[in-house]
Amino acid sequence: MKKSISKTIQYSCVVIFALSLSSFALQEIIHTKNKETKSTSNGFAILELFTSQGCSSCPPADALMGKYVLGNNPNIIPLSFHVDYWNYIGWKDPFSKAAFSNRQREYAQLMNTRGSYTPQVIINGKYELIASEESAVQSKVSQELAMQTKENLTISQVIIVDGKLKINYTVNRFTADDVVNFALVKKKELTAIKRGENSGLKLTNYNIVFDFATKPISKKNDNIIEFEFNNDWIPSDFKIVAYMQSSQNGIIASVAQKEIK
Repeated sequence: MKKSISKTIQYSCVVIFALSLSSFALQEIIHTKNKETKSTSNGFAILELFTSQGCSSCPPADALMGKYVLGNNPNIIPLSFHVDYWNYIGWKDPFSKAAFSNRQREYAQLMNTRGSYTPQVIINGKYELIASEESAVQSKVSQELAMQTKENLTISQVIIVDGKLKINYTVNRFTADDVVNFALVKKKELTAIKRGENSGLKLTNYNIVFDFATKPISKKNDNIIEFEFNNDWIPSDFKIVAYMQSSQNGIIASVAQKEIK
């Protein structure tokens, strides 16, 4: 009887020891997975929409961008670039800039597309689509979200000083062809259209690019960029989106965004 008890105790000790080893091994696996999770993140989708308040086919695309914004997925970042080449048909889009039309033309040359049109969306610098075709856009967005990406770009600080918005940022890994784009974005704006193709409509635009700048990446500690920031603007209505992009093929490798307070 004593021998039986002794064997039972020995067996129990072995089981406990084995369970302890299993628990330790499991903790090591979890720790390793956590380290891997920190080094990589879920994919992202930057949707550069080229639109105009003077374009009658643009409101459905603007509404689609609104769906993504209101979905609050931080990995889906629509950016509305309002072009100026439709201003002549009766309504001057207050958010339009020639620089945004030029950016669209640069994409057309880089991607060898059919030229500039609205509404057009460029996703992560890789795909060009009619921006109102929801299923096609969602397919590419889902495809990009499934990718694993490394966090090469971070925004450390955004402050307003004397009418200037100052942004400090860090780039971890890059090539000689990479640049960083910065978009000063207004989150939402409602506009009553009084003339042109959309006359009588009240249009809501989301993530409107108010200002945009591109900066080469330098090894020097000069990772600061500034935008003019009107004293009448409410900081919380805006945010900064920064994304690293190849100047050779247009592919976007990393993104960061930060609220303005």
